Amino acid sequence: MKYSDSQIEYLLAEIYAGVYGAYNLPEDLYFAIADYLKKALYEGFGSSLSALPTLSKDYALLNEMRTNIYAFSGAKTYQEVVDMSALLTSDGGVSSFRDFKSKALSVYETYNKNYLETEYNTAIAQAQNANRWLQVEERADVLPYLTYNAVMDANTSEICRSLDGITLPVNDAFWRKFMPPNHFNCRCVVTQTDDAKVSSKTQVKEARQVEGKMNDLFIANPGMTQVVFSDKHPYFTVAEKDKEYAKRNFDLPIPEKD
Repeated sequence: MKYSDSQIEYLLAEIYAGVYGAYNLPEDLYFAIADYLKKALYEGFGSSLSALPTLSKDYALLNEMRTNIYAFSGAKTYQEVVDMSALLTSDGGVSSFRDFKSKALSVYETYNKNYLETEYNTAIAQAQNANRWLQVEERADVLPYLTYNAVMDANTSEICRSLDGITLPVNDAFWRKFMPPNHFNCRCVVTQTDDAKVSSKTQVKEARQVEGKMNDLFIANPGMTQVVFSDKHPYFTVAEKDKEYAKRNFDLPIPEKD
């Protein structure tokens, strides 16, 4: 993420001084996060928005996902600033700017290095599979079946093992919930064929039981929902008094063009 040491220093100083807070969020941090995740979105989708015909299905899908990236970045910025500002309360226990800076830097690192790396990889995977779903729908007449394929090795999750091999028609409701990725850093894909042995009702019922072990964020098909990060992500959880504020993207702008 393109956010320099001097920008971090300024950010922390302004939060400490009370200039930045929950209701006055730093736009430069917001745009740095959005631009970084947008890069992942375009990488996964295989195209930027400006490279697509404006009336195409690809453009419509990617545009919705791009908007979601900005909404997610706004919510992430809000949560991060709220967490840093909380250090300034009596419970935060900071005695000086130096003390605050040390603790706030830890918050910054958590959000913008630890979390952000996983979010970047998730954005790539969601974009890849959303674009793949467009192709699946376009070819459904000649390739009407999908098979869930997991990478089977020591790192394979129980979720993916349970879903591996399930084969069903493209239009089956199963794919509304179990289109990869189905967890963070999921490596699974679906393959599309013109002829296949459809999984039995018993096999599908057993596979569906894994839903209870899945994070709500991944019980979806990004090609259908048209989002990278669903509203079930913790960043989108705000106090009742801030819900209208959140609907306004925390008063942060969403550019019409890149």
